[in-house]
Amino acid sequence: MDAMTEWVFQDELRLAELNVPRAALHLARAIAYPQLDVAGYMAALHDLSESAAERIDFDRPVVAQAEQLARFLFVESGFRGNAAAYGDPRNSFLNEVLDRRLGIPITLSIIYVDVAHRLGLPAYGIGLPGHYIVGIHSPAAAVWLDPFHGGRRLDLTDCAELIRLAIGYEGPLEAGWFAPLPPRETLARMLHNLRTSYVQSGAWSRAAAVIRLLRQTQPNVAEHVRDLGLVYYQQRRLPQAAHYLDVYLQLAPQAADAQVIRDGMKDLLDEWVTLN
Repeated sequence: MDAMTEWVFQDELRLAELNVPRAALHLARAIAYPQLDVAGYMAALHDLSESAAERIDFDRPVVAQAEQLARFLFVESGFRGNAAAYGDPRNSFLNEVLDRRLGIPITLSIIYVDVAHRLGLPAYGIGLPGHYIVGIHSPAAAVWLDPFHGGRRLDLTDCAELIRLAIGYEGPLEAGWFAPLPPRETLARMLHNLRTSYVQSGAWSRAAAVIRLLRQTQPNVAEHVRDLGLVYYQQRRLPQAAHYLDVYLQLAPQAADAQVIRDGMKDLLDEWVTLN
């Protein structure tokens, strides 16, 4: 396939049924790994599921199978949460997580859910505030697992503590937080994590690449247009910054930060004129 017809991240988004790990690999290819072998890493996930199948007793209840899979991935295979360097962008790229066996909650959960599906287990991703976990449909009740902490079983108290540690929230839990997170929202959450990593480290070109993919993933979110303008400003690309901030003000004239940006636009435009 030549470069003109090469399959890319945006093509994944057009599919009626999103394949999250494959889209995540295309995401990595678009941002940081232009030579990434997507098919090769999808084959690695297949191989992982083949090995997992040998460790699971399919005559046991679904929950027991899910726990056996967690043991295979997070004990025998060595996948683990990278608590020591949580903000490392490599934790958010599925190829790196497969290579290094290190990740953050969302990438480790994506691997778990993909392998589970290949084995016929009813697993799904759950986007708790600040911490992504895995749910398992079972006849009795939903079961929750935490891939970042070795695949341990969770109850509501555990979930509340994970949220508190992640974002400081101590209020009541909301039932909607435990619903399966749609694939597109899972990809957006991965991109949000990457944007945070790159902005905090001042890697503005990479941050801009991430935000462009966020705009493809969530085209109706005006804040992505604003963020792109702010990143271009950090890069001293003033015409682009002015353009995107102006578009943001047109899209969201009543936004909480709209007046702050309007006030700043004059300085930005004055600076642009001075440089020219």
